[in-house]
Amino acid sequence: MSKKQQQHTEAEVLRAASDARTTMLLDAPFFGSLACRLKLVADPACPTAWTDGEHIGVNPDWFMALNDAQRQGLIAHETMHVASGHCW
Repeated sequence: MSKKQQQHTEAEVLRAASDARTTMLLDAPFFGSLACRLKLVADPACPTAWTDGEHIGVNPDWFMALNDAQRQGLIAHETMHVASGHCW
């Protein structure tokens, strides 16, 4: 990616995140089923990603720069914060 950040639409980001969750559902059903309970949010104000126990928010440009495996890993990571009770 060039030094200038690309602008990605919210629809592109949410589709990529949804695709990552779907792959997780098939490859790692435990994490995928937990992740599917969290609403996805494109949040350009966030530097990377976050969760509040109900949502997973990602910075659109940062998230789209990740490859598929990294996106799945990120969603699993944020999901485990919720599963471990780190949001409360």
